[in-house]
Order: sequence, then C-alpha cells, then structure tokens
Amino acid sequence: MTTVFIAGSISISRLHEKVQERINRIVSSNFKVVVGDADGADASIQECLRTYNASKVTVYCTGEAPRNNIASWPVHHVQSKARAGTRAFFTAKDLEMAKNSDYGLMVWDCKSTGTLSNVIELLKEKKKSVVFVNKNKEFVTISDKSGLDHLLTFMSAHARAKAEGKINLSEKISSLSQEQLSLDVADAETSPVKKTKLEDQDTIEKNSAYNENMKLREALMSALKEHITRTHLSQSQAAKVFGVTQPRISDLTRGKVDLFGLDALVNMAATAGLRVEMQIRETV
Repeated sequence: MTTVFIAGSISISRLHEKVQERINRIVSSNFKVVVGDADGADASIQECLRTYNASKVTVYCTGEAPRNNIASWPVHHVQSKARAGTRAFFTAKDLEMAKNSDYGLMVWDCKSTGTLSNVIELLKEKKKSVVFVNKNKEFVTISDKSGLDHLLTFMSAHARAKAEGKINLSEKISSLSQEQLSLDVADAETSPVKKTKLEDQDTIEKNSAYNENMKLREALMSALKEHITRTHLSQSQAAKVFGVTQPRISDLTRGKVDLFGLDALVNMAATAGLRVEMQIRETV
C-alpha cells in the first residue's frame, strides 16, 4: 500500500486550500500517511487529516512522546544519538519517514532547510516529492536533480546563503549528483556474468549520453561565465540578469558543473538574452 510522507515548514500554520484538497485526495485514496510531530505545518497537517477522518496515519517523533498528536494516532518512536533538542536530534525522524514512504507531499515557505532536506532525502531514496510553494501558491514535482535545481530558484539569495550555513546545501546537492553518477557506474560494472551484447550496448549508450550531457553543460557554463566577464557584472548583478540567486552565480563561476542541470543553464542563458543554438551530426 502507498505511503505518503507529508511535511512542511514550521513557519506555515495555515494550509492553503490546494494543499487541503491534495490531502483529502490522499485520504480518499486510502493511502497510508506518515507525519511529524512539530508545531507549524506538522500540526496543521495533523488537523487537516483529522478533519478528513484519516485513520491510516502514523506520527513520527524523536524521543519518548510526540509534541503533537491531535487524533491520538499510532506513534513511531525514532532513536537518535544526537543531543536532545538539536537539529540533528529532530532530523532523525525525518530521515526515517523518507525511508518508510513512497513519495512526499511538502509545503514549503521557500526558505525552510528542514523541508528542503526532506526533498533531498527523498531524492536519495529515488522517490519524488510534490512541493507546494507557499509563496507562489503552486505545486512543483521534484523527481530528479534538474527538478531540485528549479525548486531552488524560488529561494532568495539571503535564504540560499542561510541554507548553505545551516545544512551545507551545495555539498548536499553535489553529494546527490555524485551518488547518481556512482549508481550509473555501478550499473555498468555489476552486470551478470553472462551479459548479452544488447546489455553491453545499453551501458555504452548510457555512458555516452551522460558524457554528451556533461559536455553541453560545460559549454553553457563557459559561455555564461564569459558573458559575466565581458559585461563586467558583479555576482549580484549577474544573479539579477540570469534570474537566479547570487550563490548560484558563485557556483557557476567556480565551475561546479554537477550542481547545474542542462535545462537550468539554458533558462539562465535565455533570461540573459543569450541565444542557444544546437547542431546535431552523426558520430564517425
């Protein structure tokens, strides 16, 4: 049976009607739900679940008793070695919910690092999230790194900088990219002993596609950096021109290609008024 991890930013105390409707559909579909015990969005989500008479709900908490359990649902206690009350202490239950669910429904205030970390953890588990961006009142589906790149464009430069300090956001994204690359390599190396020629060809094609994608991203990044240098833009000015945050420009100038999806780079170029042309030819 499908299990949905529902969570959100602690700053959000009232759920938008679109989120309430989505939760109602989850309950009506008879899905299982896992939810945290914090104030803010967690408490509001619990209240919404009770309104819709949800019965297949489990409240996760770190420690002996949940801070919120509005309908006295079953409780899943998560043990943490971190000091009580610290970020790491409460994060333990979120990691557990990401592992025990099939996908996530997140309500995000465009700055909460906890909600953002949940999205990243679900991606690590090869699970997608549907994120309601509270500021824009719209849902965004995150199923891969390019989707995450798009989600990060909703953050202000200040929020992105705080996320770097709190959770080492760039490092998390880089780790996510490296993990995907490692999985691709592992898939190519751990094939059966009697591997068919078709499987060999499939591996070659996957690696070739990755290399081509990498080349395109490197070329785009080089062109964008050249544009910044040629027009004598500061990082803050470039961020406005490209329609991204200043930390993204910093990542760009430092050549962190793994932090950028092809779509994101093309969009940055288009926003800056640069024309991207494509040529396709057969390999010799």
